[in-house]
Amino acid sequence: MKIVFAAAIGLTFLATGCTKNNDSVKESLEKALPSIELTSLGMIQQVGPFATTDAIAVNFGGALTKTTAGAFDIAWYDNNTRTDSAHFDSWNMAASTANGNNVITTTMVPTTYPNTNAFSGILALKLAKLSSGKSYTLKAYARTTTGEMATVSITKMITIK
Repeated sequence: MKIVFAAAIGLTFLATGCTKNNDSVKESLEKALPSIELTSLGMIQQVGPFATTDAIAVNFGGALTKTTAGAFDIAWYDNNTRTDSAHFDSWNMAASTANGNNVITTTMVPTTYPNTNAFSGILALKLAKLSSGKSYTLKAYARTTTGEMATVSITKMITIK
């Protein structure tokens, strides 16, 4: 009887220790996460070389923690020289003359991390200002409303024929 009682007490302590409130772990994790992270950039099922009359779809993704999406910019580079760029005041904008008739669409996806949203987006980018016979690097700049920024780039992402 003493062995059964001791085992029951031991299991109670073990179970209590395993179900400990983990709010402090969540808070520590939240503090360790960057406020903004741009983790991916690329094209799916599009193969160049492209013409200057083409438009391409570029996918991107990342996460925001305890912050809100602000502006989003892209820039095309020929080596280290910026050839073209587009500015979006928000992460969802239709084509207009202000953004070079480019489009951005972003979907926020809730996560199980505290105060964190993942995001997935698509850029529809016109290639009209790029020159024939060159390869270009695309760099994306994602900003929060409070000024934090994340960047990602792909060297020689496309070639114009």
